[in-house]
Amino acid sequence: MALLQWLKEGFLPSFLFAGIILVAVLKFLQKGMLRKRKFNLPPSPRKLPIIGNLHQLGNMPHISLHRLAQKFGPIIFLQLGEVPTVVVSSARVAKEVMKTHDLALSSRPQIFSAKHLFYDCTDIVFSPYSAYWRHLRKICILELLSAKRVQSFSFVREEEVARMVHRIAESYPCPTNLTKILGLYANDVLCRVAFGRDFSAGGEYDRHGFQTMLEEYQVLLGGFSVGDFFPSMEFIHSLTGMKSRLQNTFRRFDHFFDEVVKEHLDPERKKEEHKDLVDVLLHVKEEGATEMPLTMDNVKAIILVSGKLPHSLSPFNFTYNYHSA
Repeated sequence: MALLQWLKEGFLPSFLFAGIILVAVLKFLQKGMLRKRKFNLPPSPRKLPIIGNLHQLGNMPHISLHRLAQKFGPIIFLQLGEVPTVVVSSARVAKEVMKTHDLALSSRPQIFSAKHLFYDCTDIVFSPYSAYWRHLRKICILELLSAKRVQSFSFVREEEVARMVHRIAESYPCPTNLTKILGLYANDVLCRVAFGRDFSAGGEYDRHGFQTMLEEYQVLLGGFSVGDFFPSMEFIHSLTGMKSRLQNTFRRFDHFFDEVVKEHLDPERKKEEHKDLVDVLLHVKEEGATEMPLTMDNVKAIILVSGKLPHSLSPFNFTYNYHSA
């Protein structure tokens, strides 16, 4: 009875908040006690306990990092929560990072949302540099994104540009939402190339809830995520509902891809002159490279990236994790 009364009086949120702060403080103290080795790190601005330099990024990280670079130089060390990070702000040094030492720094951090949406990061964007990633890259270069394949879909781009111009003309003289029209154009091109389907015709976007899924997908991949900067506190996403949103969006996309794959595997389906990306990937899977065969989840992960990849997956996608090794 006493416990129920305690919950009714609203002490639970305060208790959870205090528990989170306590865990963070203990982690910080433990990290400080275990840090015995000294590293020759780049210059770094002053940092605060627990959050490190997160407060110095502001609402526009690229501008904040530019100002820090002017003060501390082209290579800066930042402690973003629990994640040690090196930021490069020079073309010359960036060449060293991306070309000379690309193998050591080529793996992208696996953000919390990507692990749930991209089939445990088995896509080509978040998959760590490995034999598997090289295999995916080979498939993309030779099968999906070759000059011949891209050129074969030129008619799709021409038709969709004409449709976009027609939409703009139809809206005259009323104000035109160009952002929405351009977004619809991009989605139409990608869906026709990737899935072989025109989802904007006949209300297909609304029928499948595809547009809503895409919007939710972009929201979940962007923005600030506690788990990305405090990996030891990923449990917070379960409390805030973030994890359940990710799982729900993943299930919807997975169900949608199951339908797309089922359509493409239907023996009675009309064979198109130009194979879409799903056709190509299913063909690659059926051929089956003996050394590294693709699973259906691998195929769906590649489809997801090919079908709709936001240009900004994370506000910190231009930073590299610092590895002591």
